[in-house]
Amino acid sequence: MKQFLEKIPTASIVLLIVAGMFAAWGGYQSRRYRAACAVFDSAEQIENVGALTPAQLAAYEGKTVCFFGALTVTGTPADPLTGVTVPGALALTRRTSMYQYSLSDDSVVTDWFSYQMPNVNGKNGERYENPVFPAELGGLTLLCGASVGPVKLADAYARAFTASYPYVASAGQYSDYETDRAFDNAYGLTPQDGGYGSGDPDDPHLGDLRVRYEYIPAEAAGGRLFFFGRLSGGVLGAEDPENAFMMDGCETFAQAREKAAGDRKDNANGLFLFAGLNAAAAVAVFGVKTLRNRKRGAEG
Repeated sequence: MKQFLEKIPTASIVLLIVAGMFAAWGGYQSRRYRAACAVFDSAEQIENVGALTPAQLAAYEGKTVCFFGALTVTGTPADPLTGVTVPGALALTRRTSMYQYSLSDDSVVTDWFSYQMPNVNGKNGERYENPVFPAELGGLTLLCGASVGPVKLADAYARAFTASYPYVASAGQYSDYETDRAFDNAYGLTPQDGGYGSGDPDDPHLGDLRVRYEYIPAEAAGGRLFFFGRLSGGVLGAEDPENAFMMDGCETFAQAREKAAGDRKDNANGLFLFAGLNAAAAVAVFGVKTLRNRKRGAEG
């Protein structure tokens, strides 16, 4: 056995190791695909969600369900901090940034950042301390009162909508939507460029704040959509970040199932293909090496 192993070219061994790694990763992706399909298959399919009576809806209480339906917008998202509202919006996102120190190519610079930047040390040991970013002013995404038939959507679905539909840019978009009104705050924020800010927007200083908004128009999510989640109290909530979702472009439950889990299947197939190619290359290298050795033996 030892003599046989010594005859195996190093290249073949390396290729076999790589093939094993691809095969193992493909197996993991394949298991994830089967797990995603199992979760999907465990859900109860609601054929006509819009026609459900309260009693029929109650029968699905606490269950994982999936259904197709058109979205109905019944409310207006409003920022609880500033009171900013955008009528006709499906989702409203607050984006806050602070003017802080940072490093760029070993140079200390100042710029706008949406999170707490660490303190900075200069080339000569100078200490540049950043102010504390006010967490209560941080990013926030709000979903309007949205429902599909009698089923209301939980705020957790804001993430699905913001990942699927483009925002309308913030600056100058909602001077007509009460963004010019002042509010009581401890940050020195005043109406500024379609949002709020502190300090001079044309000459910012360390610690200045900037609050801007983006929103998704309700009409962006028109048409027939597919929803998946757990029903509780007539509200569809996110079961977990991996398998509670909303999609468009699907016509059947089977199509939605494959679209939801198919990427993992494609990943597994691709990895298995690479594993096979590497294994074939290892065999080819071994074969070429063996033939050469035999030829040399015959010539000797």
